[in-house]
Amino acid sequence: MIEGVIEQEPPWLRRSEASQPFVVTVCSADAIDDVQAFLGRALGDVRVLGRHRLAPNACAMAIDCNPVEAWALLRALRTGLGPADVYLQPRKGYGKRLLICDMDMTIVAAETLDEVATVLGMGDKIAAITTRAMHGEIDFNEALRERIAMLEGQPERVFHDVASTLQFNSGAEKLLAVARKEGVHTILISGGFAQVVEPVAAQLGFDELYCNHLDIDAGRLTGRVCEPIVNADLKCQILQQRAQTLDIALRDCCAIGDGANDLPMLSAAGLGIAYHGKPILRAATSCHIDATDLESAIYFMGLDSARNL
Repeated sequence: MIEGVIEQEPPWLRRSEASQPFVVTVCSADAIDDVQAFLGRALGDVRVLGRHRLAPNACAMAIDCNPVEAWALLRALRTGLGPADVYLQPRKGYGKRLLICDMDMTIVAAETLDEVATVLGMGDKIAAITTRAMHGEIDFNEALRERIAMLEGQPERVFHDVASTLQFNSGAEKLLAVARKEGVHTILISGGFAQVVEPVAAQLGFDELYCNHLDIDAGRLTGRVCEPIVNADLKCQILQQRAQTLDIALRDCCAIGDGANDLPMLSAAGLGIAYHGKPILRAATSCHIDATDLESAIYFMGLDSARNL
C-alpha cells in the first residue's frame, strides 16, 4: 500500500453480509514462497477452500468469509506483504470476458503526445499540460485541444515515427495473448491518436480500438482535433455499449488504466485495475498493480491457470 493514499472500498463490500467464497490473488516482485507463508499466517482461522500456484511469482487461494472480513484481510495483506500486488474478490464471477485497456502509460511505456512534442522540441511545455490532465487538475478536452493547437503546421509523419519506437509495458504482450486464448473480447481505448493507436492495437491483436483523430491538411496538422474526443465519459460509454452489444454483464468486464480520465471506465467495470495509477485514480479504486506488471492482470481476471481455482 502506498503511504498517504486512502484506499477505496471495493464494490463487493456492501452487496452482502453473508459468508461466501472469495479468491485472494497475490503477485509478488519477490519469491512467492515467502508470500505464501505470510498469507497462511494472515488468514488465521479463515477456512481455506483451495490453493493454486499460478506462476513462479503468483498464487491464489479460495477462502470462505464475509465481505467485511475479506476487506480487513485485503488491507492487512497490503500492509504486510512488501513488494507485491494483491486483490481479494468474490469467487462468483471471478473470470472476466471483456478487457478494455487505456494505452498511454498502461499498454505502452510513454505518453505518446509528449513523445511527439519532444521530437519537435516542445517536450517540456506540452508534458506539463499532460501531467495536469492525467492528475485530473484540468479538463481533458481543453488540455488536448491546447496541446494540438501548439502543433499546428507540424508534419503528421512524426506521429508515425514515434509509433515505431514505442515499447510495450512489461506483461502487455502476455496479457493480450492469454486473453485471446481464453476468448476474452479485447478493446484498446485511448485519448491518443490513430497514427499511434492503430499499429499498437494491430501488433498486440486487440479486437477493437477507439481513439482520437487529428485534423490533417496536406500531411500537416491544422491544430484541430476531430470530434468526438475520446475522454473519460466516452471511454465509459464505449465500455457500457460494447458490453451490452456483446451480451456481457459489466461485472464480467475488466478495465485497466493509469490516469484520471480512466476513472469512470474503471468504476463501471466489474474489475477496475489502476496500473501504476496516478494518486487520484488509486484513491478511487480498490485493485492496483504497483509492484509487478501487466501479467498480474491475467490472474486478477481469473484467466489462464487461475480459472482452475
